[in-house]
Amino acid sequence: MVPIAKLKILYLLTKDDVGGAQKYVADLAAHLDQNRFEPKILCGGRDVRWLSNRVLPWMFFVNDWLAIIELVRVFRRERPDIIHLNSSKAGVLGSFATGLYKLINQTTNKPKTIFTAHGWVFNPTNYVAAPIRWCYVMIHWFAAHFQDTIINVSAYDRELALHYKIAAAHKLVTIHNGIDPNIKFLSRTEARAEIIRRLQTLCPKPYTLNPACPWVGSIGRITKEKDYGTLLEAARLVPDAYFFVIGAGPEEENLRLTTDDLQLTNRLFFIPPAGDDARFLSAFDVFVLPSIKEGLPYVLLEAMASRVPTVVSDAGGMPEVVEHEISGLVVRKRDPRSLGNTIAAFLADKEKAIRYASAARSRVLTNFTLEQMVATTARVYEEHLRNSQ
Repeated sequence: MVPIAKLKILYLLTKDDVGGAQKYVADLAAHLDQNRFEPKILCGGRDVRWLSNRVLPWMFFVNDWLAIIELVRVFRRERPDIIHLNSSKAGVLGSFATGLYKLINQTTNKPKTIFTAHGWVFNPTNYVAAPIRWCYVMIHWFAAHFQDTIINVSAYDRELALHYKIAAAHKLVTIHNGIDPNIKFLSRTEARAEIIRRLQTLCPKPYTLNPACPWVGSIGRITKEKDYGTLLEAARLVPDAYFFVIGAGPEEENLRLTTDDLQLTNRLFFIPPAGDDARFLSAFDVFVLPSIKEGLPYVLLEAMASRVPTVVSDAGGMPEVVEHEISGLVVRKRDPRSLGNTIAAFLADKEKAIRYASAARSRVLTNFTLEQMVATTARVYEEHLRNSQ
């Protein structure tokens, strides 16, 4: 029997830090059928030197032109069947590089190009000025000419791409993110003890937390898109609860100052991330994501799998995951009063909280598993292979 040739998948990421795109790629590469696929991951800065914001010079887009040239060389060396691009910069520059590569290699390997949009940067709810947003629209519209398929992690993002005419409908598919539902969550006692231990190592004075007060938590990068400022304002309306934000990012210092101004320093705490923070979700009585811009966050799926009652804003694909008043509660973006009142209502009605949390776990196990995500993506890969034969 002649062995079946494996389909070589080359994944490209802008950077190799911790984030949704990185988790997405790592999960796909690890769980694809290794008898059918040969995955390889390349990251900017680490494997593709010029695909990085940390390398000079920046003037006249020199970095970007050098990154495109470097990527063409990488594609000629690797000869992939599928080039799967992730995150905006890798998506745009990688698309231009694949177009140039196919032009140069007219009679040889012509890989299919797939781009996954982990939340469009031109989302109108994002903290981006209108002229810059339209610039991003034009860039992604142009890049889409070199992409064979654009995977959207939510139906919201697919509709956004259609609205801005990024690509024709047949190029745009929706594949929701998925997680392994068998995450090893710590018990509530263990999770709270570890969070308190981390807190004590950060603070010069010891904190004694009232064991009768509920815990409200969030996990995510501290950026403008996550809108933790709204969570701080909402915390003022829930005076008998502790709030925890596990994460780091460029907005942390500003939010710490706001915490002081709002006199929340004894009730709202910032905990540095450790890379495995989903294990601590069971520490919380309510999990909150107040974002103004999202794709489909993994941490939301993880929170629902951990049976923690969930409150989210109506950003991106989150309302596709959380069915309002069935498997969680959805509030308007940038509405601290609504967010605070909703958190308080969950804390006051434990029976409802337990019912919604149970429904949330069932929903993730049924609709948002890693197995489903990998299988659907594999079918996209194989469809391209059949079409090219």
